[in-house]
Amino acid sequence: MKKFFNKWRLTGPTFNNWMKLLIVGLILSVVTTVSLQFTMYFQVWRHLQQTTDFGQAFLLSVRYLERPQAIFTILVWLLIYAFILALVNRFFVGVSIYATLAIIVILAEYMKMKSRNEPILFSDMSEVTAVGGLTQMVDKNLLIISVVGIIIVFVSAILLEFWINRRKAGKFADSVKRMMFKQTGLRIVILLITFIPLAAPFIANADQNRALLNHFKYGWTSFNTGEDAMYNGPVMTFVSNISSVIMRQPSDYSKKNMLALQKKYTKYSNELNKTRHSSLKGQTVAYILSESLTNPNDVPKLKYSGTDVFENINQIQKKSVFSGKMLSSGYGGGTANIEYMTLAGFPLATFAPEMVVPYTQMVPFAHETPTIANLFQQREVIHPYVGTFYNRRDAYKKIGIQKFYTTDGKQYKYPNKFVKNIGAKTNYPADKYSYEYLEKKIDGASNNKSQFLQLMTMQNHMPYSANQYPNSKYSVSEPTMSDGTKETVESYISGVHYTDVATKKLIQHLENMSRPVTLIFYGDHWPGVFTFIDQDKQLERSHETDYFIYQNKAAREKSRAKVNHNQRAYASPSDFPALALEATNSKLTPFFALQTKVTNELPAFANYTRGEFVDNNGHTLKTKDLSKKQRKLLHEFKLVQYDLSAGKHYLSEKFTKSTD
Repeated sequence: MKKFFNKWRLTGPTFNNWMKLLIVGLILSVVTTVSLQFTMYFQVWRHLQQTTDFGQAFLLSVRYLERPQAIFTILVWLLIYAFILALVNRFFVGVSIYATLAIIVILAEYMKMKSRNEPILFSDMSEVTAVGGLTQMVDKNLLIISVVGIIIVFVSAILLEFWINRRKAGKFADSVKRMMFKQTGLRIVILLITFIPLAAPFIANADQNRALLNHFKYGWTSFNTGEDAMYNGPVMTFVSNISSVIMRQPSDYSKKNMLALQKKYTKYSNELNKTRHSSLKGQTVAYILSESLTNPNDVPKLKYSGTDVFENINQIQKKSVFSGKMLSSGYGGGTANIEYMTLAGFPLATFAPEMVVPYTQMVPFAHETPTIANLFQQREVIHPYVGTFYNRRDAYKKIGIQKFYTTDGKQYKYPNKFVKNIGAKTNYPADKYSYEYLEKKIDGASNNKSQFLQLMTMQNHMPYSANQYPNSKYSVSEPTMSDGTKETVESYISGVHYTDVATKKLIQHLENMSRPVTLIFYGDHWPGVFTFIDQDKQLERSHETDYFIYQNKAAREKSRAKVNHNQRAYASPSDFPALALEATNSKLTPFFALQTKVTNELPAFANYTRGEFVDNNGHTLKTKDLSKKQRKLLHEFKLVQYDLSAGKHYLSEKFTKSTD
């Protein structure tokens, strides 16, 4: 080996200097690996081995080096180190670039784990265009410390490079110079040797990547990327999610069978439409995605003083057409995934495990993404924040949304008059003002046109700061927690109170409208403040949020639908299109007829896991517990889902398009 290295003696580092470069790289790679693993363990969630004890988290991170998965992570960082050095051919500048990259990755991993208890995934790369919005969600002190650290590293590197390039810099400087490459050809060889394995996972398919990871004993944890990263390391988890597999082909998928299904559900839709008389023209269907909204009264062990924070929403649910608990796929995050399910009617649980974010991984490439919005003539989304997250702008165009109003919108700007907060310390626009803009949109709708609106609120989005709302009367009495955690929970509860009051006023306003309005209201997921909850023991509970489908007087009179209020006490987000169309008593396409059959005959999909359902009594069922008839229906549903999203598109447009 020494002879191999020494043949480059005249054009590159000697064997000893090669070893010096390698040792420095190994040290940096090991430090980076341990630091990344530390961000997985040093968390307040206390899930699995997570802890707020610095020493214990550090010890767990060091012990991670005993696993074969750590070798993979170290090799990845070593390749990155070698690539950077060969690229810049300046030792201290190269090390500073590596350190900067490592600091950014470590910070990003820590903040995402802190907010959602999940690591950075490849699908998150679409968020780089939303830096302005992201910085508002991170710990400002940690961000400042990181920026200062990066500046110090770069200034130090420049000074050291200047020093070693002096004519009489000493033996140390000469040694550093000799470690660098003198010939361009050698640098190109090193760049290729390091770049190819780093780029390969982005070119290979999911199964090939999985085969590579399996050589390092990768232990895949389906549907829980946080657990996956704690066991395998965030780098392995990242690589395992690079290649997108939208959905694996179900058995019996063929043109013949798909055409038979189209015929079957065309006939079924015709039967259902005999009893459905309502047209959507002149009506409004509005979705409200209430950010991070859940009922604090449902949180185990939590007790607080003050009036019932969910009093008004509870009363609205009793008067609604449908209401109950929605089974979210997320905890502390994953908003766009829940939103996608409510629009498309496809549960996340029936896609491939590698398909993590539909808006970035599936919608841009799918042959067709039918949604409830496409049944309407006017289709708009309003969001009192920036619109760059989760590839929403492009995804909305693909699914037929005509206008997307955001605070950073150029063509469709969210009006500044509705971007108001409650108190100086609140981070985001208050729901009461977002509701006012929604009301204005409904008031301005054309009388003879159908209108679909979606409002995504921001008031209760993390982070939650102490004393966020002025004159709050809510105080947490149990469980015992640190002052900082107690204050953030109290701020969250106060925010829910303001949402509760604003929602009551919204319903009162809608009730007096002459235009028929059907409102689908839901909380997308739990907030990330209830760190005293053991998610392993409270898996279902911690993924339950409240929902209701409310119709104003004009809508009730128009639809005259005969429905069972408790028909969906536990609902998947994918049930909402079928339930909304049932509430409005609207005629169905074969596609929505199938969704209606699924909603009526299958228990709700438990989107936080795979192969499980929750029945109307809250009991968890597995696929094997379903009847033969139910399993057949589930299989037909998956066949349609596959054909529309990843298959050969045997179903014709008549299957999904409205005939109006």
